[in-house]
Amino acid sequence: MKKLNILKTVVDFFWIVSCIPLIPLCLFFAIYMFFNDEVLKIFNVVDEGIIITLWSLKVLVLFVVALVLISIYCFYLFRKTLRYYQQRKPFDNFVIETYQKIGNLLVISGVIGSILNFSFHLIFKSSLTLNFGISPYAFVICLGLFFMVLSETFKVAKSAKEENDLTV
Repeated sequence: MKKLNILKTVVDFFWIVSCIPLIPLCLFFAIYMFFNDEVLKIFNVVDEGIIITLWSLKVLVLFVVALVLISIYCFYLFRKTLRYYQQRKPFDNFVIETYQKIGNLLVISGVIGSILNFSFHLIFKSSLTLNFGISPYAFVICLGLFFMVLSETFKVAKSAKEENDLTV
């Protein structure tokens, strides 16, 4: 139980310090970039080989903001499931459904992120690059699949627990 309290404290600290300020910042930036094009200069994508229009950069930034917000939502759901662990309800339906939802969202965001990365290199840099090594998108997809497996494991454990409770 001590490790769970440490984990909950670290997750809460990370939530308060980075996620809560990042939500309004992302939303403000996503809206403000349509009113002031100078804001997009922070990305510094005007290099020698890159030709990118302003509207395509805005669409790309909107996709990135959406991926960041999806990741924050997944972290929020994980934070909520830790409360159920503290209440000693690890086999609650909410935990199982939340792990499945986190897994689906992480897999979708990992796939979309890798497609965006691939298309950015293909369209704007005019280079076909395939990365078969360790990438953050592959890690996010693996993490999503892990949460899906965890959800299925908890579903099986819940049915075994209910079956065991009936035989006693």
